[in-house]
Amino acid sequence: MITTITFNPALDKTIQVDTLNYGKVNRVGHFREDLGGKGINMGRILDGFDIETKHIIVLGKDNQKAVLEFFEKDDMELDYLSVDGYTRTNMKIVERDKNQTTDINEAGLTVTQDHIDELFAMIDQAAEKSDYLIMGGSLAKGMPTDMYGQVAKRYGDTCRVIIDADDDVLIEGLKGHPFMVKPNIHELENALDRKLETTEEIVTAARDLIAKYDVNIVVVSMGKEGSIVVTKEDMYAQGTYPTEVISTVGAGDSMVAGFVYGLIHDMPLDRSLAFASACSSLTIEVEGYPKLDLNKALKRTDEMMR
Repeated sequence: MITTITFNPALDKTIQVDTLNYGKVNRVGHFREDLGGKGINMGRILDGFDIETKHIIVLGKDNQKAVLEFFEKDDMELDYLSVDGYTRTNMKIVERDKNQTTDINEAGLTVTQDHIDELFAMIDQAAEKSDYLIMGGSLAKGMPTDMYGQVAKRYGDTCRVIIDADDDVLIEGLKGHPFMVKPNIHELENALDRKLETTEEIVTAARDLIAKYDVNIVVVSMGKEGSIVVTKEDMYAQGTYPTEVISTVGAGDSMVAGFVYGLIHDMPLDRSLAFASACSSLTIEVEGYPKLDLNKALKRTDEMMR
């Protein structure tokens, strides 16, 4: 079983415009609302690939019903902590002419130490049955910066812990010695406080993390430049699949889910990375957070490895 943890989920409202005229009235070409959050997005993909998946999330009582309806619609298993307030709403503006997405994110809910203790009790039960524990995204207000690090340290001997976060949350998470991290290139640069401009520099940086924090795998996403997977002994690079970009929302989450799928099925690292990239490319071809077609992802993986 896979358990995903999303401490700060969001109702994501995505609006699409042909071009964004700043300081002027803009007409929305298309609008949609989805339930987002890195752990939720990753788990939705894995669940769609018939991997048993459980979600642990924090919900606001005031709009709890709306959030739960998304889980019911996608038939996803859920344990949740209900706290006072609203689950945050984030706005994503997709500019078709520039193929770019701008995120406007609310801060989210506030939790107490009692809430954190309740969450650990939930994770205790799930971790015992899980092969992988995947965490991603920002933290709820009131959580310590090292929340991911605490989780990684507490459950690292029970299951493989994967972190997808940025800034101080990533740095503190690394101190818990997770099995794998998936920074993008900018997050990796920030974590090490240095510019990385060549493949050799990126590989060296990833191995610095591996040596310092006892991480097994570092996957680095680089947008249109592709992605790299690094271990102590191996390195593989993967280019991108040529496709029309509809929205980049959730692309990194699909990459993590795809890579985990590869690990679960004992794919070699290079094929796991190609499958992860195939999942990411399928995600950017559509709006929102889709469940992907496994056969299509496998076929695209074969194409990318030729």
